Amino acid sequence: MFKKHTEARRARRRHQLIKSVAEYLVTPTLLIDDAARVSPAHVIALAYGRHQIRVTPEEASDALSAALLEKGFDLGRMAAA
Repeated sequence: MFKKHTEARRARRRHQLIKSVAEYLVTPTLLIDDAARVSPAHVIALAYGRHQIRVTPEEASDALSAALLEKGFDLGRMAAA
């Protein structure tokens, strides 16, 4: 029972960390420069650098897509991986 709870808590925390990295990348970069693009590779690198977690390209792409849409940008602002 405790193992299941711990795994769920770790998954939730991991999701929060990845999402925070994507939101950090979206906010300052894209508001200033209309030609700027952010890629899932940026999310992967920053997540490892800040939190020492390995992120798959799919997770990074999903988090970046969500962050872009939450901030009102279209998905065209995402650079190809």
